[in-house]
Amino acid sequence: MRRPKFGNVMKVARWEFLKSVRTPTFLILTLIIPLIMALVGGVSYLTAQRAESSPVELAVLDYTGDFFAELSEHIAHRDEDSNLAVSQYEGSREQLETDVLAGDYDGFLVIDDESIRSGELTYFVPELREANPQVIRGLLSGAVTSYRLQKIGLDREQIEAATVPVTVRARPIDPDEGIGGIMAPMAVAMILMFSAVFSGQILMYGVLKEKRNRIVEILLSSITSLDLLIGKMVGYGALGLTQIAVWVGAGLILVSRFLALSDFALGAGEIILYCAYFLLGYALLASLFAAMGATMKDAEEGSQGQGLVILIPLIPIFISGPLFMAPDALWAQILSHIPPFIPAAVLLRMAAMQLPAWEIATTMTALILSVMLFVYAAARIFEGGILQFDRNATLREIRKMLAR
Repeated sequence: MRRPKFGNVMKVARWEFLKSVRTPTFLILTLIIPLIMALVGGVSYLTAQRAESSPVELAVLDYTGDFFAELSEHIAHRDEDSNLAVSQYEGSREQLETDVLAGDYDGFLVIDDESIRSGELTYFVPELREANPQVIRGLLSGAVTSYRLQKIGLDREQIEAATVPVTVRARPIDPDEGIGGIMAPMAVAMILMFSAVFSGQILMYGVLKEKRNRIVEILLSSITSLDLLIGKMVGYGALGLTQIAVWVGAGLILVSRFLALSDFALGAGEIILYCAYFLLGYALLASLFAAMGATMKDAEEGSQGQGLVILIPLIPIFISGPLFMAPDALWAQILSHIPPFIPAAVLLRMAAMQLPAWEIATTMTALILSVMLFVYAAARIFEGGILQFDRNATLREIRKMLAR
C-alpha cells in the first residue's frame, strides 16, 4: 500500500469539512446546544433562587411545652434573613389541618418528645408536590440538636461551642496544582467519546452515502483509497472539534458566572498531553467507523454495527467509579494498555492520580502503535470494501482484505 499524499489528503479533508460545516443540520445543532445549556442553567438557577426566597409560613403544634421557644430563638440567632416564619398553634390538630387547607399556613409540624428523641420530624403540607423540606431541614436540625443539649444541662454558650460546624477542605501541597488537574482529564475523556461518536457517525454515514450514489468510483479514479480514508478522518475530525469548541466556549462562559476560571488553569505540558491522547484516541475510533462504513451496504446495517464500535471504547466510562477508587490497581494499568480502552482509561486515571512517567510513556507508545495498526487495517478494509455496493462484506472477505 502506497504512502498517503499530503496534498490529496488535505483536499479531501477540506472538501468534507466545508461541505458539512455549511449544512443547516450542523449549524442548528452547533447553536442549539449552547442555547439549551444556557436555558437549563438559567432555569435551574432561577428555580433555586425562587425556592430560597419564597416565604414559608409554618405552624407548630408543640406538645413538649418548651421546644417552640428554642426553635424561635434558633431561627432569630442563626438565620436572621430566613424567609421561614414559624408560629405556635394553640388549637387542635383537626382545626390546624383545616386552616392549612384553607391557605392560612403553608404547612405544619407536630413536635413531641418521641419526635425529638428519634429525630424524625414530619412536615405536613396540603399537597406533597408543594413540599420543600430543604427550606426548613437545616434550621430544624440545629434547633433539635440545641434543644437536646439543653436537656442534658448545657448552657447556651456551651451549646454554641459544641455545635460549631466542621468543614474539611482539600488543598494541594503544590500551590500550582488546582482543580483543573482533576476536571480537565475527565472533561477531555467525555469530549473524546462525544466527538468520536458525533464525527465518526457522520463519517460512517458519509461513506455509506457515497457508496450508494457511486460517487466513490469517481473519487478513486484520481486518488488512492488511503488518501480518501485519511482525508475523511481529518475533515470530519476538524468538523467535530469545531462544534465542540463552540460548545466548550459556551460552557466556560456559563461556568465563569459561578466559578473562577483561574482555578482550572493548566500548564502547557498538561494541555499538550491531554490533546495528544484526545487526537490519537479520535484517530483510533474514527478508523473503526470508516472501516465499518466501507463494509456495510446501507445505513440500517451501519446503525446496528455502530453500537458495537461505540460500546467497547465506552467501557472505561461505564467503570469510571472503580477507576477513580483504585486508579493504581493492576487491572487499571492493564486496561490502560489495551488499544480500544487506552484514551478514556488513561484520562480518567489522570483525574484520580498523578501517573508515573513510565506509564505515560508506555500507554502513549501503545496508543501510537494501535493507531498505526488500526488505520492500516481500516485502509485495507476500506480499499477492499468501498466498491462493494450490493451486499455487506462477510467476515471471511474482511480477513482476505486484511491479509492482502
